[in-house]
Amino acid sequence: MNYTKRLREFFSQNQRHIFDVQYELNHRFSLIPYKTLLKILNRLEEEGIVSSIAKGVYIVNSDLEIDIDKAIKEYYVDHFSGMMIGKAMYNYYDIGDLDEDIIEIYTNKIISNNKSIGKYHLIKFDTYFYDEIVNLVTTLELIEKVSSIKDINYVRYNEEKEFGATSYTDGIFKEIITHHQYKYSTIAILDEMLHRFSIENSVIDIYKESYINAL
Repeated sequence: MNYTKRLREFFSQNQRHIFDVQYELNHRFSLIPYKTLLKILNRLEEEGIVSSIAKGVYIVNSDLEIDIDKAIKEYYVDHFSGMMIGKAMYNYYDIGDLDEDIIEIYTNKIISNNKSIGKYHLIKFDTYFYDEIVNLVTTLELIEKVSSIKDINYVRYNEEKEFGATSYTDGIFKEIITHHQYKYSTIAILDEMLHRFSIENSVIDIYKESYINAL
């Protein structure tokens, strides 16, 4: 198999897109030996076909203008791949007006536990980010990190926190808690909310089963 030809064809069809070496090696180019892939990428970078934007991360070049921020969002967030948290989340929901000096992203498209690309801090969260997952993770994040939100708009905060809780099912919660640990105090507040909304749940039992040593 001509690995270089295959990569050239892939890049010609994916201009202005991100290429994360570890993820692509595991999911799309597993037949290419790791060192061989790196050598090919180095050669293609010399030719100007790709450019390195972080360790193990490339952008596929194009004659058209490249928007790095858009490319990062498309690769690590869109298509159920992840979600923005922290300051970007608070600003998006008008919960707080904060300078996004660092943008945090939960994503299933990294292999290591975390990775940084410029101002973007990527955190591994290996789940499929469909709407109900995003909604409930939003609630958990807002509960757990409320003390870090400056100039908080409590009306919008409570609206989004309560909206996400309405997506709760035991199955969705178990999927989340299997891949990301939250504090017991956060789960206790979620439990109180669910009872207030008369939403049947086993949230405490599921948490205890998942993190028997966390209590």
